[in-house]
Amino acid sequence: MSIRLFFLLLTFSISINSFASESNCSKIEIPIVFDSYGLPTIKININGKEHQALLDLGTKYGIHLPLVEANKMSTLKYTGETVKSANISGEVSESREFVIDTLKVSCLSLSDLSGLELTPWAASIGEDTINDDKEQIVVGLGFFKDKKLTINYVDNFVIIQESLDLANNAFFKAYTTSSEGISVDMKSEHKTYSMVLDTGASSSIIVTNNVSPKDKVKSCETDLGPDMKCKLFDSELRIAGHGFESNLLLYPINQRFKKDGLLGGDFFYKFIVEINFSDQTIALTPTAM
Repeated sequence: MSIRLFFLLLTFSISINSFASESNCSKIEIPIVFDSYGLPTIKININGKEHQALLDLGTKYGIHLPLVEANKMSTLKYTGETVKSANISGEVSESREFVIDTLKVSCLSLSDLSGLELTPWAASIGEDTINDDKEQIVVGLGFFKDKKLTINYVDNFVIIQESLDLANNAFFKAYTTSSEGISVDMKSEHKTYSMVLDTGASSSIIVTNNVSPKDKVKSCETDLGPDMKCKLFDSELRIAGHGFESNLLLYPINQRFKKDGLLGGDFFYKFIVEINFSDQTIALTPTAM
């Protein structure tokens, strides 16, 4: 088993199908295409040019651009800051920070979009190596600022729309934000785990040392590297009142990571995820898978 895991924002100070006309665009649906590692990419039209971009909720920034693309954007301004980021293995990279005043994405307009020059940060678990695409655009949490995002892995699409007043919608619950991203509670019989939503992870992971000794684990056969035994979480779990069946891999994520784990591709196949960024709420709808 090889898992491609993107966890960019351990930051510690160191075509498109539109539901509306061009003149009145409040909602767009974009197909998801999964790459060879099972990670979601979406085709976005930026300022009239189509790009296949990785959807990575593991980064708080709106967009990561290769230098060649950053140089083409007249509304892009560098802040003068350099951001240090670490992946789950603790490897640190540095990127220059910028802000895009306005960006046209299909018929939607985005403003004050935060971003970084793209620096490959992928980490793999298993025997296979990762071939980073140094020219691929990556979009993260900030891309959907003040919008509502629906992620549907089973039917292969995302929907971006103007945020709605969901204050009276019982299905939407408040979520927690931190430098790691959006967190939701995952409960076993013995402990509540704080898990980060990460579409840039092909599978879910739980931090080895954070697992309750009362929760069941089982052995597995994956080669995780020298002196590392493969173990999977094997206790019943619930998220937002729904059962969540998953063999989460126990892994010693770098200590800079302060949450209990990542919810990756297996989680997103189990739930349609709706995130309302304007009021920081989330709703999960179980799928048939």
